[in-house]
Amino acid sequence: MKRSIEKFVLTGVALLAAGISPNLFVIAQAGYAKLSALAINFLLPSIVVLLAILLVAAIRGHTNLVSQIWYGILGGLLATVGLEIVRHTGFLLGGMPGEMPKLLGVLLLDRFALGPNWLSNLAGWGYHFWNGAAFGVIYTLLFGKPRLWGSIGFGVLIGIGFMISPATTALGIGIFGLQFNVGFPVTVTLAHVAFGAILGWYVQRNRQEAFSIIQQIKEITQAR
Repeated sequence: MKRSIEKFVLTGVALLAAGISPNLFVIAQAGYAKLSALAINFLLPSIVVLLAILLVAAIRGHTNLVSQIWYGILGGLLATVGLEIVRHTGFLLGGMPGEMPKLLGVLLLDRFALGPNWLSNLAGWGYHFWNGAAFGVIYTLLFGKPRLWGSIGFGVLIGIGFMISPATTALGIGIFGLQFNVGFPVTVTLAHVAFGAILGWYVQRNRQEAFSIIQQIKEITQAR
């Protein structure tokens, strides 16, 4: 019982830590704070917390939790490669107004007036891929190992969330980016379909057993 509660708490903290990074860009675009400040105060600490959860889980013998977080990170990184292939293709075809990772880097290093350089580009790409890894962790811990259509739906929901958030309206292209052109929602949707499909395939292929936080709640409830 105590170990079940311990694993539940560790899983919950890992989910919270993973959920911080993808929301920071939206918060910054909504005008609440600069992304550079949010990165220092929230992004870096959230990464440290997630790594600490991995360490504690390994020490305490929660090997399933450790492997699930790792597969979420690796699957999210791989899925982001697929997303980027689709997104960059759409950008070259005129379906995107700019290179999102470069914009992220400019905001992270507070170089909006100066423009991108190699360091801001590196930071932007790093943040972009970490967001993919964070979504991977959220997927594995929240849903376990659902069927492929579930992971594709997860990816599409991420894309929709992005297109209706301040991230698009702050860019001056409106909800779903329709003020730019119809290619924007098509590109974003297809890119996130690719993300979800690759993430789901990777998790299905590598995880023989997978639990979700909902399963943990049921286990704790039944144990009582």
